[in-house]
Amino acid sequence: MTDNWIRRLLPFLKIQRRSMVLTFAAALAGAGLAAVTPLLERHIVDDVILTHRSALLPWLGALVGVGVLTFVASRIRRYRAAKVVLEVQYQIRNAVHEQLQRLDIGSHQAMPTGQLVSRISTDAGVMVRVLSYLPALSSNVLLIVVSLVVMIVLSPLLALISALVVPALVIVVYRMRRQVRPATWDSQQRSAEVTQTVTQTVSGIRVVKAFGQEDHELDRFVEASQKLYGARIRSVRLIARYQPLLQAIPAIGQVLLLALGGWLALHGNITVGTFLAFATYLAQVIGPAQMFAAMISATQRAGISARRIFDLLDSVPAVTDKPEAEPLPPVRGDIAITDAKFGYLSSEPVLDGFTLRVSPGETVALVGTSGSGKSTVAMLLARFHDVQAGSIKIDGLDVRDVTVDSLRSQVGMVFEESFLFSDTVRANIGYGRPDATDEEIEAAARAAEAHEFISALPQGYQTQVGERGLTLSGGQRQRIALARALLTDPRILVLDDATSAVDARIEEGIHATLRRVMVDRTTLLIAHRRSTLHLASRIVVVDKGRVVAQGSHEELMAASPLYRGLLAGTDEDIDVEVTEGVTSAAWQAESGKRKQLAIMETPSEMAAGLAALPPAKDRAEIDTAGDDEPRFSFRRFVWRHRTALGLGLFLVLLDAVATAAGPYFSRRASTTACSAARAARCCCRPGSSSRWCWAISRCRWR
Repeated sequence: MTDNWIRRLLPFLKIQRRSMVLTFAAALAGAGLAAVTPLLERHIVDDVILTHRSALLPWLGALVGVGVLTFVASRIRRYRAAKVVLEVQYQIRNAVHEQLQRLDIGSHQAMPTGQLVSRISTDAGVMVRVLSYLPALSSNVLLIVVSLVVMIVLSPLLALISALVVPALVIVVYRMRRQVRPATWDSQQRSAEVTQTVTQTVSGIRVVKAFGQEDHELDRFVEASQKLYGARIRSVRLIARYQPLLQAIPAIGQVLLLALGGWLALHGNITVGTFLAFATYLAQVIGPAQMFAAMISATQRAGISARRIFDLLDSVPAVTDKPEAEPLPPVRGDIAITDAKFGYLSSEPVLDGFTLRVSPGETVALVGTSGSGKSTVAMLLARFHDVQAGSIKIDGLDVRDVTVDSLRSQVGMVFEESFLFSDTVRANIGYGRPDATDEEIEAAARAAEAHEFISALPQGYQTQVGERGLTLSGGQRQRIALARALLTDPRILVLDDATSAVDARIEEGIHATLRRVMVDRTTLLIAHRRSTLHLASRIVVVDKGRVVAQGSHEELMAASPLYRGLLAGTDEDIDVEVTEGVTSAAWQAESGKRKQLAIMETPSEMAAGLAALPPAKDRAEIDTAGDDEPRFSFRRFVWRHRTALGLGLFLVLLDAVATAAGPYFSRRASTTACSAARAARCCCRPGSSSRWCWAISRCRWR
């Protein structure tokens, strides 16, 4: 499925078909022009310089014209290819983000945030970057094919030697793929773990500082980075083993061709122009061959990133709309939960035969010990999960038979954790209704007793609340979250401990407002505090996933020992008793065993490949504890690694000198052949030895 990832990219590429056509057209035109250049050079050498049978200026003009057209084609190809890469990357990231929005809550709870961030930020870029190679690849393939055809026409023997390079490259590539692919997979997984570590530390920075665990978090990050370092060093070591071979094999073929071609030219088997054309074709082919070596490594990384992305895009949410699902019409708020069963672990049901009926406009409070299933009922009502048995109906319609969007548009939720986006106060309140007017935003804030403190902020409703709203107090965040729910004017309102973080005075004001807004509105209260019970017209006691008692406060105090026990303490909280159970943070599982989503597991072929590789034992030699420099200095940092950097620079320079020496020796060989040809031409005149002429140049008597 994901092995043919280029095919999977075609729908994204079709959107950019115009740029793709221009890119490939320019690439092919450039390849054709590059293939013509050696023929022009051959004609100039043989028919203009050596024999003077043609004029120089027209052919020189043609050579210059071909160079100009090659520049224009190259410019178009590079610009359009870069545009396609950026556009496809944009589309891929949007598709991944859209898929994340479609996934159900259970899927998100099973996926570490760092893994998801890595797939959007890193994998998308790595995957599409290889697309920039495709136009050059197509032009290079055409160039190689045309060059080989022309070389066969010019000299079948030399062309045969050139073709022998291909099998050697194929063998090296096959062996490289078997080892580099799993190593690349492992390094990208380790990279995601580093991202996950940073995400957790930044999200919980207040907890980290409150407990003075900065050094501990640094140690965690260093350990994750060391594992990433080891995995990448192993991958680099494998690539370094094979990539020089991929670059050296064509170079060895070039040496053999130059040696044999020079010998043939000196002995008159081919003309000097033919030899020069061969040398030029070879120089043109050696570049694409070395580009293929780099592309193979990039393709390995891109294939791994593509698999990680398309695994995510192919994942199916557990909660989806049925094909025949209809939008939920405006509801009165009649809720009927019948014999519902649900468990985050199949062996430990959270709800087991839960039955409850709530009439339109009624306010019902659910109370019970921690883990009894109160919050799970709210999650099932909004279809964050689906019941595993039984049913949940609103106005007689099963929530599984209507579209999710239409259901949630009529169910307002205020969660125990009041999450705010890093945006303005106004944007957070209007999140459920982006088209709301300023007057409606303010009315919702007043209803939630939030208008007074919002007006006191530096920029009022336009004040930025910071990351997760941490610049506000817990009570302020809860009131903004409550205003956000009230703005949507839902027919069913679910409040999960919505006032736990406010003081008694503010809470009383919110309760007074809630009494007004809950009129003619079905409200489900998940009660964690005594004060919340005063809002309810009926109280339902939940224990071990079942309704065990219900009625008014007075009736329950008289008839329910569990209810009396919950209210027996002096604390405001009424669900402090902990029972056995699993919260919604647990991962889904089969047969009572935890498991991750399939997209988070290492594929079997990757696991087998990793098992065959040597362990990643390399560790970076960095003393984080001993670094007491007050400020970071790049110069000092580089100076610490001067030996390794100096050695690397020396090897790079040595490689550059060796690369530059190739054309120099090719030129010397061509010059020697030309000198021999001129000498032969001088000898091949009346009175010269015909045997010498035949052996050196095989030219005709002139």
